[in-house]
Amino acid sequence: MDYSSLLIREVIDRVSKLRLLSVYNESIKGDLESTILPLYQQHFENKDVNEALRILKKDFLNRTKRRWLDAAIRDYEQKKPKKNKELIGEYKALTAYYKTNGKELFCKQFENVSSPEEVIDKRIDILREWSQEDSFFLTDYPYIHQKTKTQREKAIHTDISIIIGLTILDPSFQNGNHSIIESPFSTVENPFFSNSRAKLLVEQPLLEKEGKEYFLSTYNSEDGTDYELLIEKEYAEENGNKISDLDRFDYKVFLEIMSQRDELFATQKIINVKIGDLVKALYKTDSKRNYQMIEERITKMKHYSMTKVQHNKKIAYGIFDFVDITTMPNGTRIAEIHVNEVIYRDYIQRQTVRIYKNKVEKLSLDAAYHLLFVMQKERLICYETKSSYNVTRDYLYFSTRVRFRKRRKKENLVEIETALDELVEQKLAVQSYKRVGQVFQITFIPVGESEVKDLLAGDYEYAPLSIYQNVTSSIG
Repeated sequence: MDYSSLLIREVIDRVSKLRLLSVYNESIKGDLESTILPLYQQHFENKDVNEALRILKKDFLNRTKRRWLDAAIRDYEQKKPKKNKELIGEYKALTAYYKTNGKELFCKQFENVSSPEEVIDKRIDILREWSQEDSFFLTDYPYIHQKTKTQREKAIHTDISIIIGLTILDPSFQNGNHSIIESPFSTVENPFFSNSRAKLLVEQPLLEKEGKEYFLSTYNSEDGTDYELLIEKEYAEENGNKISDLDRFDYKVFLEIMSQRDELFATQKIINVKIGDLVKALYKTDSKRNYQMIEERITKMKHYSMTKVQHNKKIAYGIFDFVDITTMPNGTRIAEIHVNEVIYRDYIQRQTVRIYKNKVEKLSLDAAYHLLFVMQKERLICYETKSSYNVTRDYLYFSTRVRFRKRRKKENLVEIETALDELVEQKLAVQSYKRVGQVFQITFIPVGESEVKDLLAGDYEYAPLSIYQNVTSSIG
C-alpha cells in the first residue's frame, strides 16, 4: 500500500472518532477519501510539514476561533434585534422561557442558575476554553450548526488539514505501525490465556494422555463449563513445578508468530520464524536475555494445552504441537513451529478477529488486552449483520472468555469494569458502557470506512484461495 493510501486510512480513522465526522456528513456530499487527498496535496505534499502545520494553526484555526468568539460575545452584548443566532439567540430563548415560567422553574430547569444572564456567562466560559485549548477543532464550536454552509465547509477543511499534518508528524505513523494482528476465535472465545501474570503451582491431580503425563489447572465457569489447562509433567518438573501461566506476553508472542505465516502454513501447518525478528518486534533492545526470553516463551506454549468440558462434550486443543529451535551456519536462530489443528482451522477458515497492531499496544492492563479481542469480535459482527451497536452481556458471558484469577465474583466484576474503562479511555472498540448489577450494557464504536477495508477483507495475499479451499476440504 502506498504512502498516501496509508495516510488517508489513518486520517479517516482519526476523523471517525471526532465530532468532525457528523459535521462533515451533514455539510459535504462525497466520501472523506476524496476530500483528504486534495488537502494533503495542497498543504503538505513536498513541503515542510512542520511549517505548513504552523501556518494552518496560526492563520486558519486560531484566527477563526478568535473571530467566532469575539463575534458571538459582541452580538450578545449589543443585543441587536436582528441578531438571533449563537449566544444572543440562546439568550433570547432563555429570556422567553424565564418570563413564561418564572424564576423557580427556571432554576430547576437550568441547575440552580438564577437568570438567563448566568447561563450565558457559563456559555461564554465554554467558548473561551474552546478558543484557547489546542485540542479543540473548529467543528467542536458549540454553535457550529448555526454557521453558514460556506463557513462549515471551510472549518471542515481546516480541521481535516490539521489532522493530516498531525498524523504525518505522529511517531507511530512515521514508524509504519499500520500492521494488523489476527487472533483466532479459539483463543478469543475461550480463556486459554490468563488475564494476569502469575505462577502456577502444579501438583496433583495427574492425567495421562497419549503416553504423556500432565498436571491439571482447572478453571470453572458458572455455566457448567470446565476448562482444564494441561501442562506436561516433564516440563513442569524441569522448572521445579513452579511455572508461569500463559499470560499477555505469551499472547503477544503467539500473535506475532502467527502474523508471519505463509504458504507453508497453508499446506503443512508450519511457520518458520527468526528469533531475531520476534525480539525486534516485541522488545526495544536485542539483548541476549531477550532472545532467551522469546525462546522460552515459544517452548512454553508447546507444553501447554486446554480441554473444554461442556455438557458431556470434550474439546481438546493446544497452541504449538512441535517446536524446534536451531542455529543456522550464519548464527541466525530459527524456530520451526507446527501449529495446533484447532488454531490452524481458525486461520484457514478465516475465523479470526483483526485489530490494528498500534492500537492494541496502547493498552496497559492485561485484562483489557484480552477483552479487546472479545469486544472487537462482537463489534465487527454488529457491522456485518447490520445490527445495533448496543449489546447487553452478563457476568457469565465474560467468565467463559476471560480466565479470572480471583475467586470472588465481586472482584471479577470490578476487573471487567476497569478493563472496559481503559478501552473507553483509549477509544478502542467500546464507546461507552453501563453496569447494572452483574449485567453490562455496552455501546461499540461504529466501524469506520478504513476498518471495513482493512479488517473485514479476509484476504491472504501470499497464497491463492484454491489452496485454502483444498486444505479446508481435506480437514473438514
